Amino acid sequence: MLLPEPPEELIKRYLQGDREACRELLKRPEYYLICKIIAKKRFLGKSKDWEDAAQVAFEKILIEALNGKFKEGNLEKFNRWCSTVALNAIRDSLRKLKIESEFFKNQSSQINDNVPDIREDLETLNTNTQIQKAIISIDLQNPNKQFLQIWQGLKSGKKQTEIAQDLGLKQAEVSKRFRELSALVGKELGWLNVKQVEEMLKTIRQGRKPKRSQEDWDN
Repeated sequence: MLLPEPPEELIKRYLQGDREACRELLKRPEYYLICKIIAKKRFLGKSKDWEDAAQVAFEKILIEALNGKFKEGNLEKFNRWCSTVALNAIRDSLRKLKIESEFFKNQSSQINDNVPDIREDLETLNTNTQIQKAIISIDLQNPNKQFLQIWQGLKSGKKQTEIAQDLGLKQAEVSKRFRELSALVGKELGWLNVKQVEEMLKTIRQGRKPKRSQEDWDN
């Protein structure tokens, strides 16, 4: 029975252009463990989301390595490089989740007190898949509103002023459309009823602002 090839030899083969050596090396359990440890620490171990983030981070390491992004060094340097790639990927996952969880954060102040706080729902649901599907559907129904482009801009970390410049709009119009989109997503996902959404849209289109200003979102 052949013994597993030492990781130091796998690194040498990888740096000589053998990508299969990289695959063999990353099959070792310690590399996925690195991702799990970082993700659990960054997510504070309070949500199952850390497991998804760990998987994303490991896939990122594999893709970057197969693309030859690690260019020189020994096994120790490769391990440090993997940790850095994993950390950056997990930070990106956290940033995206923060954007998604804030999507409805300023909406409860615009509707009646008897409406449940949908922020609590966002903590337990797969917001990434659900919200994106809802936004695509809403965008198809409202092609002139550019809802999908606004959402993608926010998701990529852009401020509303930057999105407004990209779309040839005023920042106030982007803010209004974002609030409209929030209401429509709430309706699409069944978190708000028709009457609640109509009241929210009426408030938005009359130009009344929520208690928490959009400037707070951009800071």
